[in-house]
Amino acid sequence: MLVNILGEQVAVRKLEVGDYLLDGGEGIALVERKTITDLLNSMKPDETGRGRIWSQLDQLAELDSCEKILLIEGWMGIVRKVTEWNEASVYRLLESVQKAYGIPVVYTPDWKGTGCYLVAKYKSLRERREPRDLRLRASSASMSEEEQALYLIEGLPRVGPALAKAMLKTYGSVKGVIDALAEKPTPLIRDEIAKALGRKPPESVIKQAKELILRKIELD
Repeated sequence: MLVNILGEQVAVRKLEVGDYLLDGGEGIALVERKTITDLLNSMKPDETGRGRIWSQLDQLAELDSCEKILLIEGWMGIVRKVTEWNEASVYRLLESVQKAYGIPVVYTPDWKGTGCYLVAKYKSLRERREPRDLRLRASSASMSEEEQALYLIEGLPRVGPALAKAMLKTYGSVKGVIDALAEKPTPLIRDEIAKALGRKPPESVIKQAKELILRKIELD
């Protein structure tokens, strides 16, 4: 299928890591493909005490010049129908792949589905993405003024809801919080906020917030 659609753009060679290398010019993706049987076999502990899949994922994770994808081919129901594997443990492993390695998992029903996905992915890697400004946080338009103030203060590094509320109670406004961080010494800020928070906030959190407030930001 890939050869029929992409023609001479498809080359067959052995890869040290992964099964498919998609180079679209505007982006590169490395795809590790596993059928359900492959996946289950790779989960079995080897001589190291780990399943083979983990060493393969370690190798993928070491590459930082391309997008990495784990592709699972086949019907997941086969785990329940014809194997003795605990189906929940398989899903837990796939979830941990995404959480621990940040590698997305794509599911296809069969080899034709895999071919269609690879073609679609290759085409998307050829598209030039125009730079645009993206909103980094959800809109606060529907919030009350108090909620918007908390929303702004929670945007400071490592400042959670409880600390944001204590900071606003202590200094009365968003401007008051910013002014305090910009002008007051860290020990004094911690002492003042402690009255509203019930404890002193971590010194590292206040220092990090101060550094952000005072840092000169240069945007493109």
